[in-house]
Amino acid sequence: MNSVTQQRQIYLTDTYAYEASTRVVSAERGPDTVRIALADNIFHPQGGGQPDDRGWVDQVEVRPVRDTGPGLVHLTCPADAAWPREAVAVGTTVTSRIDPALRRLHAALHTAGHLVDALIDEWGYRHVGSNHFPGQARVEYDLGGLDCDKDALAEGLTERLGKPLAEALPVIPGERDGRRTITIEGYATEFCAGTHVPDLSLLTGVAIRSVKVKGGRLKVGYTAEHVPVDG
Repeated sequence: MNSVTQQRQIYLTDTYAYEASTRVVSAERGPDTVRIALADNIFHPQGGGQPDDRGWVDQVEVRPVRDTGPGLVHLTCPADAAWPREAVAVGTTVTSRIDPALRRLHAALHTAGHLVDALIDEWGYRHVGSNHFPGQARVEYDLGGLDCDKDALAEGLTERLGKPLAEALPVIPGERDGRRTITIEGYATEFCAGTHVPDLSLLTGVAIRSVKVKGGRLKVGYTAEHVPVDG
């Protein structure tokens, strides 16, 4: 398998795809690990500030890792925990599944991070990084010599969060210059290859957790969860 086009990245088009029956299109067994790639991939690999999904192929726990070459997402596991050799042959049909609650939490945190970043934009700070990990979620900025009143910023963000959340604004995937984008309607469009909720009504518990300034860097921590769902 030589091209990412031979692997459909389902997580980019359906945040709530938790299970897929699909074919093995690449399989490598080393002395310590097994790596496979599936035709229909539901696993988000770590990247863009978002952690990887937790999941399984048949009954074997795997971790998704993006290949830096063709861009395939491989699923890896220790060789001693893996399938029999014949079970991971190219062409074999397997069932993959991810942890639904964890996927929803990651999507909620990622979308909330985009929203907080969009609101901070009016202060003129340059965005330099994001972390959407549970318990650590934050957006970071280079102040570039600008002043920052931490208390005023926290208060202003808290006040501004209410409107887009109450309006349940749509979160729209798109494409620009061959790259995937995410748009919060009326606020911002950003390049992003993460998972997101389809609209802001699915977020709950969105709040500014902390505002810190050190060494010319601004770090704004936040919280968010996905609204409860069945399943």
